[in-house]
Amino acid sequence: MVWKTRVAAALLAVLPAPAQAADTPPTPAATVEILPIAFGPEGLSGPGGERLRAELPTTQFIAIGEDHGFAGSPELGMALAHDAAALPGAGEMFHAVEVGPISTRLAAYEIRDKGVDGLGPWLKGRPWAMPFLSNVEDARLAERFAPRHLWGIDQEFVGAPAILLDLLAERTPDRATKDLLAKWRDADKAALGAGKFDQIMLQKATAADFADLRKRYKDSVELTAVVEALEKSAEIYQLNDSGRYLENNEVRAALMQSYFLRALAGEKPAAPTVLLKMGLNHLGRGTTPTSIYDLGSLLPGLAAANGKKSLHIAYLPLGGSVRNIKPGAATFTEVAPYKDETVGPILAAAGIAPDSLPATGHVLIPLTPLRHKLQGKAMRELPVYSRFALLGFDYLVTTRDAKAATHFEAR
Repeated sequence: MVWKTRVAAALLAVLPAPAQAADTPPTPAATVEILPIAFGPEGLSGPGGERLRAELPTTQFIAIGEDHGFAGSPELGMALAHDAAALPGAGEMFHAVEVGPISTRLAAYEIRDKGVDGLGPWLKGRPWAMPFLSNVEDARLAERFAPRHLWGIDQEFVGAPAILLDLLAERTPDRATKDLLAKWRDADKAALGAGKFDQIMLQKATAADFADLRKRYKDSVELTAVVEALEKSAEIYQLNDSGRYLENNEVRAALMQSYFLRALAGEKPAAPTVLLKMGLNHLGRGTTPTSIYDLGSLLPGLAAANGKKSLHIAYLPLGGSVRNIKPGAATFTEVAPYKDETVGPILAAAGIAPDSLPATGHVLIPLTPLRHKLQGKAMRELPVYSRFALLGFDYLVTTRDAKAATHFEAR
């Protein structure tokens, strides 16, 4: 094979160079921009807001990947929803949330009937049921879309049986079934209260338990769907509990994609705009830090099939405060200083001092120039979440002064 290599090298040596190659310098790398942006219920503003708004006419899927616990990400979602709805000829818009489909539907009707303020009392005593609608700002964003335009596309969460078992009990006249469901619900509440997550229903219920429940509700398509949603969630939690973390994430991602595609198919032949707001892992393009392809990798192709694109925005603060889940005797959450581990390394690699950003307010950073600036060794040496955010998203919205989300328990 050596002679082939030599022949190829000789041919390359005598081929003419591309026209003007000696005279045309390489295209200079794009300048990294840091654009002030503000947002609220009335839309986007500032240079960063203008940049995002210009993307909306050609966008079908607006994907906000976040670190949870901030007020800013749902407020950004509210602004994007406002401006997308104001576009000439705008059609219907939907909002996909990181909550189970049954829990989301029930929450949506609570919001419709009683408003956001009514959701707090409904969730009281059941904080584990839907953590990502338990913050006031998230609920306000959901209110814009509830009930018909709000999609829950995740597993039912660890505390969801506190709601769903009551729903099943209300809809059966059979005393033995009511007693069985009450026993599971009470045991679940005690296990969650004691922090014994290995004892909750979704960790302990077996295939036989769910087969028995399906038999009890075999005459109701609606209630069978509730049982099936719980069973799918139990599979995911039990994979995690057994240390099969990759399979846990694969099964969860497949479930999210199936729920999302089913909801999207229900709107055909329309190709509606969808605002998604979920954890960073779920909405970035490419292999995630959990080593899977998640929902974010599905969006570009779906949009392209309709002549549009997906717009991926990471909301990741540099500092400020965050609301964390930290169950205690009287509270479920706490507000704490936020410790960034994702944005700082990107800025440091690019030679951008965090202190050069405004002390308050938000900025928008287009990520393509940063990707090009850090390609090669600098990119490879970034922490895994920093690299994923940089490669998987189009824009970064950040701040040095993040505000913690407002949990219903704090009102």
